[in-house]
Amino acid sequence: MNAFSRTAATFVGIAVPGVLIAVTAFVAPLPSGSGARGPEQVRLPAAATTAVCPGPLDRDDEAAGTDEEFESSEAPTTVARAVSISTTAPDGSEGAAGVEARVVDGDTLFTIDPGEPIVTGADGMGAPVAYLGTPAGESPALLSAVQTAAADTGDYAGLAALSCTTPLTRAVFSGASTMTGDDSRLLLANPTDAPVTVRVDLTGESGPIPVAGQDTLTLQPHTLRTVVLGALAEGVPVVGAEVTAEDGSVTAALQHSRRDGLTPRGIEYAAPEAPAATRTVLPIATEGEARLRVSNPGGSAVTARLGAHSADGPEPLASGSVAIPARGTAEVELGEVAPGDVVVEADGEVSASATVAVDTEEGRDVAFYPGVDEVGDTRLLTLPTDEHGTPLEGDLVLAAGEGAVDVVPVGGDGQRGEPRTLDLDAERAIVLGLTDFGEARALELRGTAGEAYATVGVRTDAGVSGIGFPAPPEGIGYRDVRLER
Repeated sequence: MNAFSRTAATFVGIAVPGVLIAVTAFVAPLPSGSGARGPEQVRLPAAATTAVCPGPLDRDDEAAGTDEEFESSEAPTTVARAVSISTTAPDGSEGAAGVEARVVDGDTLFTIDPGEPIVTGADGMGAPVAYLGTPAGESPALLSAVQTAAADTGDYAGLAALSCTTPLTRAVFSGASTMTGDDSRLLLANPTDAPVTVRVDLTGESGPIPVAGQDTLTLQPHTLRTVVLGALAEGVPVVGAEVTAEDGSVTAALQHSRRDGLTPRGIEYAAPEAPAATRTVLPIATEGEARLRVSNPGGSAVTARLGAHSADGPEPLASGSVAIPARGTAEVELGEVAPGDVVVEADGEVSASATVAVDTEEGRDVAFYPGVDEVGDTRLLTLPTDEHGTPLEGDLVLAAGEGAVDVVPVGGDGQRGEPRTLDLDAERAIVLGLTDFGEARALELRGTAGEAYATVGVRTDAGVSGIGFPAPPEGIGYRDVRLER
């Protein structure tokens, strides 16, 4: 089933009277403060931040079957919240990005001007929503949005949280399956003003998976489209999906649900995995039975060694290595894991994700944990809430490593609390309960030294979910130009 929606995006053009400006290269945005620039560069304003929340669980009711007495449950209640906090511009001034929220049909839900920090309510969602963070002057737009779906009973019992996704040109998901009872689908949105051609490639345990029908589609401007992977390759237990935006950028998330007959076996969203590398770190914040998926984009088979850490130190895994075919995806059981991390070290570049399953009163639920990028300078994560706006219980996990991280709680008024400096340990992960941060509505991480990797896991009686820190904001930048009169 395909679903379409419309969202909003804002883009800035530059014109100088009497001068033709031809862009020849891009220079990465500079951090706060001053920096040298060439004599033929144009200074760009701070970039807006776009976060797309795909909305309520996308369901294919037509797939329920021919049993006239079969009635699929309603989609779980879904809420979204956005947080925008102040940042510092190169001239030393401070301001928080404004927030505009639009629903799929283009209607504006609300607009808040730039200036003061913003924490929205836990708004009920009936459709996909795009949040646009508009910078306050040259202060980077540090905006984060999260959506949370939860149901205690029914076909879709479980908990699924997602840090709403930002545009990119390539996304990889290793945790899909199209076996009977499994429903995996890509949620792709085009927040730009021009059509974008998207290619979807599938990989499996023997290499590339032939796709039924066309492997490309066109996303029209400001639309969201669902790609049901079972329609592309039916009955495949291990599926990796690679999304490539060939002439633009899109947002992407993987939605997965599973049922065993009438017993729910979990609902979850997955964010894109960190780009393929020879070393991949997967922080995990849920205790339970774990499986690891590893995807190999290269043309030669790859072998990867596996390691793990908990707060108590190095942990044994049920499997210590995995072989991945060329252009393939492999799965391996890890056994019971505690909150901490899994490290994949390969002789070629790979990407990876882990799923952790737990028993619930209704059946089972799963949490997805993709490999993540290092924290870097600053990242902001809005914490998932219940339908009443109360933050969920859970844990913040920092993988074993070297260096230090500042964790800054953000309160309901958008103001930062006292930072907490955590020194990383190369042999132990750090696991902290979210209740350690009081009534925080968001967490800001600042990598002060070394390489840090982090994630958050949340839990309720309905189930569990993993949620990663979104990409950092872009500050001001420069473009090289050629001046012609």
